[in-house]
Amino acid sequence: MGGYGSDYDYSDDDSVVKKSAASYNIDHGRKYETKGAVPPPVGKHLITEAKFPIVVAVDVTGSMKTWPQIIFEKLCILYNEALFFLPDTLKDDFEISFAAIGDAYSDSAPLQVTDFAEGAELDENIKALYPEGGGGGQTRETYELAAYYYLKHCDMPNALSQPKPLLIFVGDEGFYSKINRKHIMDLIGDKVKTDQIAKNMFEQLRQKFNVYILRVRYDSEASNKRINEDWVKVLGENNVILMKQPRRIVDTILGIIATIVDGWDKFKDRIEIRQTPEQVDQVYSTLSGLQIENKKYVYKFQALQCPKCGGALDEVPDYNKPVKCPFCQIQLVRI
Repeated sequence: MGGYGSDYDYSDDDSVVKKSAASYNIDHGRKYETKGAVPPPVGKHLITEAKFPIVVAVDVTGSMKTWPQIIFEKLCILYNEALFFLPDTLKDDFEISFAAIGDAYSDSAPLQVTDFAEGAELDENIKALYPEGGGGGQTRETYELAAYYYLKHCDMPNALSQPKPLLIFVGDEGFYSKINRKHIMDLIGDKVKTDQIAKNMFEQLRQKFNVYILRVRYDSEASNKRINEDWVKVLGENNVILMKQPRRIVDTILGIIATIVDGWDKFKDRIEIRQTPEQVDQVYSTLSGLQIENKKYVYKFQALQCPKCGGALDEVPDYNKPVKCPFCQIQLVRI
């Protein structure tokens, strides 16, 4: 058995899968109460001195089913595992902020933000988050409100330009096209005269962070396609990653971090020792196609053909020998 820490129950049975996150936690004796939720960040301004800040913002609405419980159980390991492949210059100089996202149109705790922290303090921050299990039932949640917050109220004076700070959304739905001015005023405390355009906010956020979304497939295929297209429009195709298995959420985040800090080889060695071949396959297939600047990571090559431009390759990349496409000049890394 691979994975982190204890083995947590997971079922594909309809009676479990269709539960809200809130019901799942109650049934398993996890007592989250609204009064114990992290309060909305009215007047709260995050500051981190870290060179490599990371944000993980998780959708905790009902359509996410069992995912929030599994994700929160696993996230406590993220910090320690990243230490195995971060360069020495960053091992003591990275911090993580966690956030929980709901729907500000319907939920009581739609935006919960924790301070940047490291080590054992992260466990307490995760436990403080309240997976409300609500949502508005409109295939949209207020991700854009979280984007506004981290754009406007997160200072990172020592952050490097390479690797740039990292922000990862985890969720299954889309975002609203506008950021409601009342939500901004009531939940963040900023006085704004008009609604803000979400597309513009995500564009600005990408100047500040490397931004990804790990997407959980939505039940309706038509809705799933529209949601994916909306995210691609604001983040780009390379930054929208479809998740296949909730137990691999931390490994997927670690894989993204590894590509950004050029630590893939160490990450690959670590995961292949720690996880089963099936679990490794799930992670690699999820990350396949990930592109970081001039490098593209590919799991399985079907032919002597560049997966980016379609040009003919002289050779297929080996695991320890990247190959540069002679046409588009992308460096292909086999994972």
